[in-house]
Amino acid sequence: MSEGAAMVDSSPDLLMTLTVAAAHQLGYSCRAVSDDVVLSGPAGHVLVGLTNLRRMAAEEPRDQWPALVADYLSTGVLDLEVDHDPLDTSDFTMMRGLIRTRLYSAHGRARDVVRRRVAPGLMQRVLIDQVHTMVPITYPMLRQWPIDEVELFALAERNTRADGPLEMVTHAFDTPQAAGVEITMLCGISDYITAHAKWLGDYPVVGPAGTVFVVPSQRHIYAYPVTNLEVIRATTVLAQLAVLGYTQRPWPVSQDVYWWHHGAIDLAAATQHDTDELCIYPSDGFLTALDELPS
Repeated sequence: MSEGAAMVDSSPDLLMTLTVAAAHQLGYSCRAVSDDVVLSGPAGHVLVGLTNLRRMAAEEPRDQWPALVADYLSTGVLDLEVDHDPLDTSDFTMMRGLIRTRLYSAHGRARDVVRRRVAPGLMQRVLIDQVHTMVPITYPMLRQWPIDEVELFALAERNTRADGPLEMVTHAFDTPQAAGVEITMLCGISDYITAHAKWLGDYPVVGPAGTVFVVPSQRHIYAYPVTNLEVIRATTVLAQLAVLGYTQRPWPVSQDVYWWHHGAIDLAAATQHDTDELCIYPSDGFLTALDELPS
């Protein structure tokens, strides 16, 4: 190992060291602010959060970290350049084909962005897809366009669905508590996976009383059909998957379990967790539905 590599590996925070080095290579100065960084350059300043980067790095071998950091920082630089030279959104004809939608945590900060509540803890937002970055649509932008908010969401959903369906992978669990429970994962290369939670009826994951599902991060949806009381065990498995994804995977969304039925989304069960225990609190509406299921 070279002397330079030894110095990097001995850093108390290797990921931060690599981030600063990558910023300099991109022509930006970089300073740490708590656990995040601020990039500074001719286009101005931008705060780049490192929480998602750290979660991504935890899934990769260390020799892949430099490339991972460089790619992640490049997105931060694009965001800075977009802020400096904002997209001309006044021409709605040019914008309409770029509009997409996805779900976010309702607890996140989203000042003045166009959004609507989907279920407790879940918010739907609309964005302009610029391939390498996304620009949230704000109410001032919407006021320039010849459509209202309802029409905007309808357009965003049509565009997102037109990109095609998600891939499906079914997992069987062999732990004693989950033996025989098969959970379907909906995934793909799309940046708008979570939006498909609204269209679970398009997928073979729905039982007579709907489906229970989780959206722990922007990368996956996990679902199980509500057919009989086996859904109780499935809900426990889903809650575990939700907490794991929400606390450890990049771009977290929600750790709760949701219930899709007849096109509507409601809370199936809220979760709370600490180091040793996961607590699951079913909603009254979901408990009423369980009472009507066969064993």
